[in-house]
Amino acid sequence: MTAKEAAEYLRLNYMTVYKLAQKGKIPATKVGGNWRFKKDILDDWLTKQAVSIEGVVLVVDDDPRVRETLRDIISGQGYKVVTVATGEEALEEVDKRHFDLVFLDLMLPGISGSEAFAAIKEKDKRTVVVIVTGYGDEPVAMEAMSLGPLFLIRKPFRVEDVIEALNVAIKIRR
Repeated sequence: MTAKEAAEYLRLNYMTVYKLAQKGKIPATKVGGNWRFKKDILDDWLTKQAVSIEGVVLVVDDDPRVRETLRDIISGQGYKVVTVATGEEALEEVDKRHFDLVFLDLMLPGISGSEAFAAIKEKDKRTVVVIVTGYGDEPVAMEAMSLGPLFLIRKPFRVEDVIEALNVAIKIRR
């Protein structure tokens, strides 16, 4: 399979599959300048991934493309991912279960990301929150940072930014 075919098969973004192959996180072989994948090897890898879930991550963003991109990156790192579009939906999910990590947009319809952040931390102090925003220097971002999130990732973000946040969160949990 090509990287594009593997991405379709795994239901991941093409670039996510490419980056995972490049970093040796997914079984692939480089042939010439292209990555190649074998379905049976991918199936075995998926089975092992299902057994080794790292944790549960909540993604809160009103932009469906951002939610999908974050879901692809985070699930590609072995996490179970729940996505929602509003702060209210996020609070409903936090009432249902513990999340190891929350990626939270600041500009949300309904309650703001800052209000959602405060409520999430009140409900579960162990949850690590990563603020994801296009407004890094604005007062709303500064207000959110004063509440104590570990990370602030600016949009447009890089895959490496998300993976770094995940890696740091793993160290904090242990």
